[in-house]
Amino acid sequence: MWERYNVAGQQALSAGKPVDAERHFQLALLEAEKEGSFCARVATSCVNLANTFRQQGKYLEAEPLYQRAIIAKEKGVGPLHKDMVPVLENYAKMLKAAGRTAEADKVEKKALAIFMR
Repeated sequence: MWERYNVAGQQALSAGKPVDAERHFQLALLEAEKEGSFCARVATSCVNLANTFRQQGKYLEAEPLYQRAIIAKEKGVGPLHKDMVPVLENYAKMLKAAGRTAEADKVEKKALAIFMR
């Protein structure tokens, strides 16, 4: 079911239906949580839902999801793993869009440092 919800969410987002995408990504997150709070699917679901919120300018809703994704991903693969880079990059995009450039720069530098390892 998790994959089905994610695909439906991506399709809704591509079709310009962010409210439908939110619903599908929330359902995906609920499915992922059944596997545990720190599984890779939780991180992916959080990022997908956060990206949907970011694209709508809902930064207050997006930020805790990005932070949760970062924690889940760090616990799953470690804080310096290359899989951290896209999560951090998406979080930095949200920070920039919210006008928090200094914070975004720090997150981008962290992502770059991991990428360059």
